[in-house]
Amino acid sequence: MQAIVMLLNGLGWTLDMLLLLLDLNYFLVSSVVSVLFLTIRFIFNLPWTITNGILQLCESLYGFVFMVGDSSCSLVQTVLDVLWGCLAGLDSLKLIWNLLCHLLFRSRELFHRGLLNITVYVQTFHHNFWEALSITGSLAAYLVNSLVNICLIAIQNVLSAAMALWLSMVNVIFMGAELVIMLLSQFSNSAVAVSILLWTPCQLILDGFASLSRGVGIILYKHLYAILFFLLLTIICRIIFRPSPAVRQFQLKVIQMYRIALVLACSLLHCEFLRRVIAKSVQIIRMFRIYGTALVRGWNLRRTRIQNPPVRPATVQNPIRIREPNPVPAREQNPPLRPSQSSVPNSAQNTQPATHIPQASSAYKKRGEPSQDPWKLLKQQEESKKCVICQDENKTVLLLPCRHLCLCAACTQILLQQPVHQRNCPLCRQMILQTLNVYI
Repeated sequence: MQAIVMLLNGLGWTLDMLLLLLDLNYFLVSSVVSVLFLTIRFIFNLPWTITNGILQLCESLYGFVFMVGDSSCSLVQTVLDVLWGCLAGLDSLKLIWNLLCHLLFRSRELFHRGLLNITVYVQTFHHNFWEALSITGSLAAYLVNSLVNICLIAIQNVLSAAMALWLSMVNVIFMGAELVIMLLSQFSNSAVAVSILLWTPCQLILDGFASLSRGVGIILYKHLYAILFFLLLTIICRIIFRPSPAVRQFQLKVIQMYRIALVLACSLLHCEFLRRVIAKSVQIIRMFRIYGTALVRGWNLRRTRIQNPPVRPATVQNPIRIREPNPVPAREQNPPLRPSQSSVPNSAQNTQPATHIPQASSAYKKRGEPSQDPWKLLKQQEESKKCVICQDENKTVLLLPCRHLCLCAACTQILLQQPVHQRNCPLCRQMILQTLNVYI
């Protein structure tokens, strides 16, 4: 109880300090607002004092200018009076001078009146403008001060209400705590008696529950697989015979996905692009297979040539037979300049036995026959530059990999438009993999 009384005293002191701080805050805020109001009023009145000083200075300058003008006019008038006294006989000049003086005085008066009207209008405008500004500033300062006072009073009222509510709640809590303590003491005394009476049956029930759980655990441990299998079989039967909406939806989704996959597979199998890709891949595989077999044949032929070198032909016994014309087609008159190794095996198997006779005949011609006509040689050379197919255009396309220069551009395009298995060199019948334009 002493602690509660000390806590309440501390709360009362805290409340007093808060009220003191609020009073100090109100005093400080009101003083600050008054100082701010005086500062704003001084700032608002400062331009008015400055303009008044400027106007007074302008008026003094205008008076000085007017005095100087009056003195100069009086001086001029005295000088003219003297001259007029000297020239009394000139009445006409006097009349003119009087007229001029009257005009000057009249214009000076009009000028003075205009300046005075302008200064008065400006002064009244400045006075009204700065009075309006001072009135608005004072109204704004009054509104700010009133709002601050209202806020402070409202905060003070809210804090006092909250403090009163807190004190009432604390009293209620303490009273409730005392009541709860009394009830708990009564319940504890009665609960001890009840627990002593009911502990024996509760202990028996707990022992029975423990033994039952132990037996169930032993049964589950010994027959775990059978129980799991039974549960799995029960779930499967439940799903098959009485499927839930989620299972049916899953089955429908699986069937839809299977149909979509089947449609995609059919569309892929019947797709023209896939057929072209398969045909192209099959052609490339055949091309590489043919190229590989040609390489193997060339390698075997080279090995057989190394192991069994060819026998040179004997001395020519029948030159008349050698001189017999051997008709050679136009495409064989211009053999390739640089035949590749892959093209030699294909052509050597068919033409090797007959290659020695033309060599011998050419040697015989070199030894025995006189030189041919140079015009015929030039004509044969020009004919050898023609395409082997059309015999019109010059040879401008080199076939790879056999390296035969035997076709023109037009015939090459026609040949490349044929199927892949028909794109062969007209000289060695080797497949054409690439072409190269040659400029001679």
